[in-house]
Amino acid sequence: MLARCVSYQGSCDNINGILTRDYAKIYTDWANYYLERAKSKRKVTDLSADCRDGLLLAEVIEAVTNFKVPDLNKKPKNQQQMNCQVNSSK
Repeated sequence: MLARCVSYQGSCDNINGILTRDYAKIYTDWANYYLERAKSKRKVTDLSADCRDGLLLAEVIEAVTNFKVPDLNKKPKNQQQMNCQVNSSK
């Protein structure tokens, strides 16, 4: 119903874009909160770009759960190694 009401006044895609940005900001703030609590020097600025290689994602997971992510490659050299990091962090 909300989508139907909004579609008369503006684009549903515009509303979805706004919601997506809001969610990204919420998750970015959440991740940075835990990174700060874990005394990490790193910060998330762009959630999708910063977590692409898996290193910052693993650091966030470790900060939230207090468990170490096993078999972490600290210096991935190619896209395949980055993808393995992200998949093993899930």
